[in-house]
Amino acid sequence: MSAIGLAAVMIAVAVGPVMADEPPATPTAQTTAKRQPTTLKGFKAVVRTSTDGAVHKNRLRVFGGVPRKVRLQYSSDGITWVTVKTKRTDTTGRVKVKMVLAPDRNRWRVRVPRTDAHRRVTSPVKTFAVQQAETESAAVPFPSVTASQIEASKAYARVYILNTYGWGDDQWFALEKLWTRESGWNHLAVNPTSGATGIPQSLPGDKMASAGADWKTNPQTQIRWGASYIKGRYGDPLGAWAHFTAKNWY
Repeated sequence: MSAIGLAAVMIAVAVGPVMADEPPATPTAQTTAKRQPTTLKGFKAVVRTSTDGAVHKNRLRVFGGVPRKVRLQYSSDGITWVTVKTKRTDTTGRVKVKMVLAPDRNRWRVRVPRTDAHRRVTSPVKTFAVQQAETESAAVPFPSVTASQIEASKAYARVYILNTYGWGDDQWFALEKLWTRESGWNHLAVNPTSGATGIPQSLPGDKMASAGADWKTNPQTQIRWGASYIKGRYGDPLGAWAHFTAKNWY
C-alpha cells in the first residue's frame, strides 16, 4: 500500500463511522471555513472499574457558540453509539451529565453537534469495567442449573414466541439478551434483595401461577408467563429490551 493510501485508511479509522443521529454533512469548502472552532472540556478519557447500575456524574464546559446542545452517548463496542440524553448548556457553556453504567453501557462520550456557525466536537471516551454490585445480605445462593437445561429453555422459548406471537429472529435475539441479563436463564433464580423469581424475574414470583401451578420449577411455565407479560406491557421483546437498556429494569 502506498504512503498516501495508508494515510487515507488511518484517517478513516480515526474518524470512525457516522452515527445515525447526526446525518453526514456535505458542506462546501466555503461553508466549512466559515464555521468556528468548538472546544469541550471536563470529560477526559479514563478507564475505571465500577458496578452495574452505578451513577457517575460529570461537569462539562463547551467553548464556542453557547448555549449549545450536547448529546450523552453510550456504546458496548466503541463502534455503535446510542444517544440517551440531549441537554443544553447554559450561557457560559456549562452543563452537567450523569452516566448509569451497565455491562452493555460501559463506554461513554459526549458529542456536541455542529451548528451553522460552529463545528462539532466529540469528547474522549470513558471506559468502565462493569461488575455486578455486591449485596449487603449474606443470602444463600440459589441453585444452579446445567448448561443443557439452559439450552433446552432457550430452544423452547424461541419456538414458543414464534408460534404464539409470530416473533422472529430479531425479537428472539432481544429476548435472549434480556433474560440472560435478568437471570442467566436459570429457572431457579431468586433475587435475594427484591425476591424477583425465575427466568423472567417475575416480581412477585407467584404472579407466574397464572401460567401454571408448577411455576416455581417449570421453566416452560415461566417462559409462557414472561412472554405474555412482555406482550402486554411492551408489545414485544425489542420494546422490553429498549426499556431495559434505558432504565436497567423492565
